[in-house]
Amino acid sequence: MAVKLHAITFDCADPEALARFWAQALGQEVDASDFPGIATIGMGRVSPFYVFQKLDGLPAVRNRAHPDFATGEYEAECARLVDLGATVVTEVKENGIRFTTFTDPEGNKFDLVDE
Repeated sequence: MAVKLHAITFDCADPEALARFWAQALGQEVDASDFPGIATIGMGRVSPFYVFQKLDGLPAVRNRAHPDFATGEYEAECARLVDLGATVVTEVKENGIRFTTFTDPEGNKFDLVDE
């Protein structure tokens, strides 16, 4: 037997706002939800789907793992993510690899890799 990635879950203070940011970043729609404190993107449509769950008292140390996304339109996508509310943490260009580490509006890290 093996396991498969089912969902990527973000603990956050404002699930609806963070889901809107990620929906715009991913070119997706936020799902309708009957669950208070939870917002989703792609549930039942894509795998993995994204879950944003309200967590009071977020831990001070976060993000021992983070998602990487890739694009063939690197500069344009970097600018678009910043316009949506992401913050650039660091930019790396070495050994033929280029990526930028960002934080989303709630401080969750993610990378954008140039394909």
